[in-house]
Amino acid sequence: MSAKNRSDGLPATLTWRGQVYDVPALFQLNRWMMDGECETPEGEIVEPDHEDSWLSLLMFI
Repeated sequence: MSAKNRSDGLPATLTWRGQVYDVPALFQLNRWMMDGECETPEGEIVEPDHEDSWLSLLMFI
């Protein structure tokens, strides 16, 4: 993860599988928590608690 944090306290970027990705907005992360599905950094749709979901990678769940 990047040492540079945004104003919401989340990192600005995440390095995953050798690629750097911009971390989604807090609004989107909250929406995924409620929807029952979440994206991975590569855009795959998975369950929120999947090990590769944004929510898991950012340790929300």
